[in-house]
Amino acid sequence: MKKMILIFTVLMISTFAFANNVKLKISNVKPNEGKVIISIHGSKDSFKNHTADKIIVLETSASEIETSLELPDGEFAFSVYQDLNGDGKINSNLVGIPKEPFGFSNYNGKSAPGNFERHKVIIKQDCEVVINLYGM
Repeated sequence: MKKMILIFTVLMISTFAFANNVKLKISNVKPNEGKVIISIHGSKDSFKNHTADKIIVLETSASEIETSLELPDGEFAFSVYQDLNGDGKINSNLVGIPKEPFGFSNYNGKSAPGNFERHKVIIKQDCEVVINLYGM
């Protein structure tokens, strides 16, 4: 029994030892309009197929909102949109341009969004990721 408790303790400590605190800061939010949806992608396939590894939903209480989460060492891409009408998806026009504010990690809003390689953030320690929302 003591051996099992020791193994469990070591596993728990190792899990927390390899987790990094990632602070996400979302800017250019339209306050008190809908919710902000953050999709976290830990692979090229996840990003390409729009199948997030984790989704976080935040209230839009201010023009800049923050949240923190624990992530292991690795490469992650963050995609964000503000769901203004509450339908649970990002709305776009006939040619695919988003009607609702959106943003990505490592994105400046001056060109079309890219792939996982362009938007990935390498997480090796506690860090802050700032994502600006852009409206078209």
